Amino acid sequence: MRSGTIVLTAAASLLAAGTAAAETTGPRELPLGDCLDLVGTYLTKNFAKGASDKTFASRSLLSFTNGGHAFFTDSGEAREPGFSPFSDGRGAWRCVADETGKTKALATILDFTFARPSGPKQQIGRLDFEVHYDAETKMVGGSIVLYFVPLAGDPLAASALRDGRGFEFTGQRVEAP
Repeated sequence: MRSGTIVLTAAASLLAAGTAAAETTGPRELPLGDCLDLVGTYLTKNFAKGASDKTFASRSLLSFTNGGHAFFTDSGEAREPGFSPFSDGRGAWRCVADETGKTKALATILDFTFARPSGPKQQIGRLDFEVHYDAETKMVGGSIVLYFVPLAGDPLAASALRDGRGFEFTGQRVEAP
């Protein structure tokens, strides 16, 4: 395994990411194997972005597979303050090099909110991640932007994304005994 830092950035939609990167001067796609050290599951602490007290909002399990799949389970799913209850998330990631040649990955994870009488209508949640990974310490950290799209909307269309809510996180890789 390579040592070093892998940065995971989620900025593009699942379907448009491949064509958008090829049509712009943005990230250059790399084989998933170039980000192989990222593969695994991480226990994270999630904080409101910019929170000065660093009191965590929730804990999560964030997983990346060698096939480009991403999974997300959060302790706030039952009803975190300010949110409707929501499902586990699933999505995809890919390995890229930025304009400076630094290795990172792009990922988007989708989940669903559950309808409740006192809350907003059911929606699709989209989580875009930027993750820094240190292969030696097996630690992750970075930021998340959460968007909500109406259930009949298209969460994969950049034009549907408005008013993202930011979070920061840190985490440790889960290892078998």
